[in-house]
Parts: sequence; structure tokens; C-alpha cells
Amino acid sequence: MNIKLQLFVYIFLTVPLFHHASANPLANPAIKSPDLVGSYRQNCSHCHSGSAPSAPLIGDSAAWSLRLSGGFNQLYHSAIHGIPNTAMLAKGGHAELSDDQIKILVDYMLLQSKVSAKTISQAMKYDAFNISDREFILLDINKNALLEKNELQQEIAFLNGLTEFDSNRDGKLSPIEFIALRSSLETKRQSSNVSDDEITNQVNLALSKLQGMPHSGIRVNTKNGVLTIAGVIGSNQLITNIQQSIRWIPGIKSFDNRLMTSEMLAFD
Repeated sequence: MNIKLQLFVYIFLTVPLFHHASANPLANPAIKSPDLVGSYRQNCSHCHSGSAPSAPLIGDSAAWSLRLSGGFNQLYHSAIHGIPNTAMLAKGGHAELSDDQIKILVDYMLLQSKVSAKTISQAMKYDAFNISDREFILLDINKNALLEKNELQQEIAFLNGLTEFDSNRDGKLSPIEFIALRSSLETKRQSSNVSDDEITNQVNLALSKLQGMPHSGIRVNTKNGVLTIAGVIGSNQLITNIQQSIRWIPGIKSFDNRLMTSEMLAFD
């Protein structure tokens, strides 16, 4: 074997092959490996084949397309790091799996769920924006890397701050502008001089206005500005509603969320 050929073989065998940013992850031949079926059954099927109410079922194209709308990277991040207030633990509870193994399992479920070429293309296009902020991605319904007024209607604090933080005066928030606005709101909330009792009272008042809140069993406590809410409630959506309702109450330094749903308890 001549020197040039030896060098080529050495590089091919030892240098990692990096995934090209524009390549379709679902075109990777590895996700069609028969071994992946066994890995899915061992690590993912307990939830994604029917046992967890909020988990997208493998084969449900609509459910997976919705989750892929924020890009492959965001879906990978959710699978690797877990999703707060749900039964989706980091790596599905299988810490022994590498990040790359998790990614390929996600790709396998997407492939088996037959998400459309259009959905894949849109997800890849969104990934090209390189947005990592989960909240921004979830709010960005139009998937154009900008938050417009119609997308901020459910978050009045953000809507009210749009004009001040819209630095280029285009009527929209870029990821940088949005993060600056959120940081300002958090700083203002944390720096407010409010007693623990008043914070607790304001939180209880906000919770009393939420539909679906249990009449008893929810414990609210504030100590040195650290708010703790504990108890069992009916749904993941209610946890989200609780967080949104108390998020900007003045004086809260941080939020220790100890709320659980029956689904979360079943997978604890």
C-alpha cells in the first residue's frame, strides 16, 4: 500500500465524521439498523408505545410533527435533558445512554412516525437560526425567529415590554431582544422589596383564580423570597398555568416547584 493510500485509510478510520448542518438526520442509514428496534423497545417503548398519556406515540405523525416544528436541535435537547413537569426525564431515565444514542433514537421514532418531507425541511430551516432558548422557540408560533404581537398575547408582561426592547423598531422581538426583556423582568421581580407573607398571599390569590385548581392539598410557602409550592394536581398544563400566573409577582427571588401530577407519580 502506497503512502498516500495509507494516509487516506488512517484519516478515514480515525477522524470522526461530523454531521453536515444541511443534511437530513432521517436520511442517516444508522436509524434503519435492526439493532435500533431493540434499543427503542428497551429504552423508549414504555412511554412512547402507549403507557404515558402525554408522550407522543410512535407512529403518530401529527404529534411528532408538532414537536419537530421547533427544529431537530430543540427536540434532541428535550430528549437529552428532559422536560420539566412531565414524565419525560433526562434521557428517559437512562443516564447510561450517550447524547448521540438519544439523538438517533429520536430520529428512529420520527422516521417510524412518517413525518412529512415538508415538516423535516421546515425543522432544518429553523435549526439554521441557531436558537437555543426553549421559551422563545415555544412562543415562536410563526417559526420565523421573531416574536410578533400575536405571539405574545398570552404573556402580557412580554407584550407590554415589546416597544421598549424592540431596539430596531421593527415591531418584533429577536431572540437577543427577547432574552434582554425577560432578564429585565426577572431582575425587577427579584429586586422588589416585598415581605414573605405578602408574596404568599399574592400567590394564593393568583392560584384561586385558576380553573382546575384543587380545593385542598396545595401548600404554598415563602422564605426569604424563595417560593415553594407543593402538592398533586391534575395535569401538566395546570402546572404551566400556575407558573405563568405567579411568574411576575413582585418579590419572588426563585421558585421551588414541587408540584406533581398523577402521571409524574406513576413514572417516579
